[in-house]
Amino acid sequence: MKYSDELIAEVKELFPNNKEMHQHADNGNEILGRYLDDSSSGSIRIDTILLATSLEQLQTLARFQKRKVELCKKWCKEAYPDKGV
Repeated sequence: MKYSDELIAEVKELFPNNKEMHQHADNGNEILGRYLDDSSSGSIRIDTILLATSLEQLQTLARFQKRKVELCKKWCKEAYPDKGV
């Protein structure tokens, strides 16, 4: 499978230190979807919320989490275009 340059770039941007994910994205490996699904739980840990020092900090975390969820959806559309995901 070949992923779009846009999807690969976004994987590398959101997960800059995860060389394994970069490799899976570059190689078009389907396991990338599992990594993206695992990372996009859609929630922020309670301890993280409790330790936040500002609403801005929480919003930044929430936006980052939302981007991961959106990236996972984008992967689904590329990996399974006929499924109407």
